[in-house]
Amino acid sequence: MKDMTQEQARAEALRRWGAAGTIEFRPPRRPRALRGRLARYACKVGNGISGGLQVEGQGDTWVEAFEDAHPR
Repeated sequence: MKDMTQEQARAEALRRWGAAGTIEFRPPRRPRALRGRLARYACKVGNGISGGLQVEGQGDTWVEAFEDAHPR
């Protein structure tokens, strides 16, 4: 499947978690091949009920992050 745009990812987070749905994108500083195994993922999705991002899923693409997220 082709990856989502940030707008599509935001819409999917809102669909899954309601008004508290949030996304976070942190572009990698180095190419993936040079990152360590504990490096952060670029895309995080989750539930922002407590004012912060409670991560439900993460991945190198939006699709991977939503696939990693716990089902509703």
